[in-house]
Amino acid sequence: MQTSDDPSSPHRPSFWGKLGGGSLSISLVVHAILLAAGVAWIFQVVPQKEPEFLPKGGGSPPGSRGVQGQMQQRKTAQSAPKSISLPRVVVNGLSAISLPASNASFQRVGDVGGDSLRSNLGDGGTGGSGWGPEGSVGSKNGSLDPGQLVFGIPDPDANSLVGTFYDTKLDTKGRDTGMTPEKLREVIKDFTTHGWNERSLESKYYKAPKALYQTRLYIPVMAADAAPTAFGCGPEVQPSRWIVLYRGTVVAPESGKFRFVGAGDDVLVVRFNGQNVFDHGFTQGTTALYVPGKTDFLAGRKEDRDLAKMVRGGAMKMPITFYQYDTTRNWNQSIGGLAVGAEFEVMAGRSYPLEILISEVPGGLFGAALLIEKSGASYSKASTGSPVLPLFRLDGTLPPATKADNAPPYDPNGSVWKRVDGKIRPGI
Repeated sequence: MQTSDDPSSPHRPSFWGKLGGGSLSISLVVHAILLAAGVAWIFQVVPQKEPEFLPKGGGSPPGSRGVQGQMQQRKTAQSAPKSISLPRVVVNGLSAISLPASNASFQRVGDVGGDSLRSNLGDGGTGGSGWGPEGSVGSKNGSLDPGQLVFGIPDPDANSLVGTFYDTKLDTKGRDTGMTPEKLREVIKDFTTHGWNERSLESKYYKAPKALYQTRLYIPVMAADAAPTAFGCGPEVQPSRWIVLYRGTVVAPESGKFRFVGAGDDVLVVRFNGQNVFDHGFTQGTTALYVPGKTDFLAGRKEDRDLAKMVRGGAMKMPITFYQYDTTRNWNQSIGGLAVGAEFEVMAGRSYPLEILISEVPGGLFGAALLIEKSGASYSKASTGSPVLPLFRLDGTLPPATKADNAPPYDPNGSVWKRVDGKIRPGI
């Protein structure tokens, strides 16, 4: 029997075999194969690092060309015209100039021609007092455009009252105050019966970043959002529960006894020479009374002890006299028409502090008009029998006749009051 140790055996191992070379070769081959497979697997699962200037994120969508494709897309995007989403923009004091939100391509200012700019300005873009041609407040078809300057003009040097806008729904830091219509009526009552202290508004509520300058109050019915838009805070302020306060010192053009006549939707209160002399609208500001349904009582045609107690101490003297006109049908039906305020006396050339408060309570529509009547003067009569009175105004321009609702007729020949420099101390 032959063994592997037999020198005569035909399968005698070689020196390499004695060293175990066969097994080592097999092991080396197997490890080489495993190493090659591992390297190939690593290069498959580890992606190439993107250049630092490319955005980090998910992988390429199906069908994309990887990094090179992304770079080409980025170059194409950079070379193509950019489309900028523009927010609503309102020029201070010129609410007629507005750019509605859109995705239109941005146009450089230098590309805008003068004619294009003037067409955007509309009637409010003319010179003069800022009220448009001949003091326009109405459009050509008689409807009222919320973009017009009925809440005041942007000229601080005008012969005008200074107007300040407050949003009672927001505090001074822009947080919700939880204001309701009922609470606002009480806020206005407290303000107008405790000295008109403007600090009480400034310390609690959002104040518009700019002022407007009012020369007359003649606002036929219009959208209530026109007020915050006019004061430059339309995007931030919802069109309800706002207050506008106009203040200044005025000089009487003639001596005599006068009384204000007007109405506000919702609130219109006037303090003259430190006394509340007028208050009429859907809400009485000095009493918090909601007027609709109560005009028979206010006019003295019906008795109501509870209402009599509520209005005691208010600005209006009972019973109230109402003037009605064909163009104020809504006011006629809802609040009795335009109301006649308390009488006050002035001396020609003497100066007097004047404050006017207007407010919108629930939102929707707003309107206001303030005229003045001199005791003993003769005026023409409207078809309803009520006198056609002049507007209370501080400049010579006049708004044209308009078909808009609640725009009372007026006498264009009334005297013009003047504003003089002088500060009204809060709380006097």
